[in-house]
Amino acid sequence: MSLSTYAVRIIALLPCICGTTANASHWVEVGNAGVSTDKVLVDADSIEKVDEFRTARIMTLGSAPQTNSHNITFDRRVQKVAFSCTDRTFRSIQTIAYLGEKQVGTSPVNADWKSTMKPLGMDALNSRAFAIVCGNAAAGASPAVGRPKVATGSGVVVDEIGDVLTANHVVTHCKSITVKTPASKAFDASVAGVDPKNDLAILKIAFDAPLGEPAHFRTQSQPARLGETIGVVGYPLSGILSTEAKATFGQINSVAGANNDYTLLQISAPVQPGNSGGPVLDEYGQVIGIVVSQASLAVIALSGNVPQNVNFAVRGELAQIFLAARGIKVLSGRRQQVQSTEAIAASGLKSTLLVQCALE
Repeated sequence: MSLSTYAVRIIALLPCICGTTANASHWVEVGNAGVSTDKVLVDADSIEKVDEFRTARIMTLGSAPQTNSHNITFDRRVQKVAFSCTDRTFRSIQTIAYLGEKQVGTSPVNADWKSTMKPLGMDALNSRAFAIVCGNAAAGASPAVGRPKVATGSGVVVDEIGDVLTANHVVTHCKSITVKTPASKAFDASVAGVDPKNDLAILKIAFDAPLGEPAHFRTQSQPARLGETIGVVGYPLSGILSTEAKATFGQINSVAGANNDYTLLQISAPVQPGNSGGPVLDEYGQVIGIVVSQASLAVIALSGNVPQNVNFAVRGELAQIFLAARGIKVLSGRRQQVQSTEAIAASGLKSTLLVQCALE
């Protein structure tokens, strides 16, 4: 039995692409289900230790509703699955089916799951889910039950004294905030100002310190153009991928966001949870946007297609206005030389930080 047999679809825009949150799902994409466009995801926030097992919620993102043998039509199934991290076995505990946002079916709870575990096999998709759920369990580690949960995002150094621009949703509800430089130096930070409407926030550390090279913003009189090449630098999936910053590249797909929101840019550069608050850079290495959100993999359920790399960023002009209103002057003005992707990534790395938010 493969995890890819359980199809789901989420009809919404994800409000953010931050990291783990205390009372929300943190769906991590596992990969494609077989040769179809279905996408399998694991809710990293749902992982729990039950005796010698671990349980988690798993779902698969499909491109069309389907009807099962009980004549139930659904477009989303959320399944609770148990794994044995020592002998690589798993078993379904319960499955809930949805059509849109309405629950349309629930399977009985499998009370005998501990005694009926099945081999995981060598399926790459199942192995990826197993790796996310079990982590370092084979070495004796336990999931962070009862420990403070941490959300992660990215931030941009905007001046010499270490002010950091990020997305507001990255630092909402934090008990404490830490920013970490590419050299892994960590500094305690606090929120100095927010713009909830445009999803922006400014962080300050307790004392003046250079956290990196200040980013260079594109002048407000030169807004982003449709089709121009851009790069994104940030810290996606911190704790799952490597700890280094990542760079991805794409284009400006639209100079407006969803519902013709002209405060946003639509970009094709791939982004993941943890990229929020990071910079969108033009081909000169200048900031023209701040990453804030991502379209869910099933938002195009209405058209029957699964979207790829549909992501959004707050316009750089709005970020500059937000900073100027708080007395922060940024470097700006068009640079004259187009840079290679390697140079854009290297430049972005110098001014992009990991933002860690302790939620409990």
